[in-house]
Amino acid sequence: MLTRSALTICALLYTSTAHSQTLTVAGGQTIRASSTEHDAYRVEMNFGWKPEFWSNDSWVLSLNHAISVMTFRDVNNVNAVSWAPNIILTSRKKTGIYPYVQLSFGAAYLSDDQFQSKPKPHPCNCREGFTDMGSHGQFESSFALGLTKNRFSIRAKIYHYSNANIANENEGMDVAELGVSYSF
Repeated sequence: MLTRSALTICALLYTSTAHSQTLTVAGGQTIRASSTEHDAYRVEMNFGWKPEFWSNDSWVLSLNHAISVMTFRDVNNVNAVSWAPNIILTSRKKTGIYPYVQLSFGAAYLSDDQFQSKPKPHPCNCREGFTDMGSHGQFESSFALGLTKNRFSIRAKIYHYSNANIANENEGMDVAELGVSYSF
């Protein structure tokens, strides 16, 4: 299964990097998911959409969209894909090191709607070592802060997954991650 996932990621990267604007590799952990704690790994490709839909003398607001492949690892492994439009605020002067802020809201599909971990003490002990997401389909929202220099950037990003009470269960999950990006 791991070999098949790695080959799928390589194929996606090979076919998509010619059209993508930025490639990000990231890792982190679930930080709020009942009482489960999965390691999270992500490969994300951002594609340009509207390079400048608002600006002033100092700032530029742009719009792109991201396609992500991710995996969550613990007692059970859950794989996912997502698509989300991103609104990005960045400095107009792109010299030296400059910051950016990114907001997004999109959709994700999980290979399993239940996350299982080794039981750990947790303030929200709803179920020890078990989080029920309620459905394979999830909404994905995120907030990121990053720094860019030339073609490289680093970011800290928080994701929230939830089915917005469309299913009977909706425990939701948050993921914190750090990522490194390269712009083509």
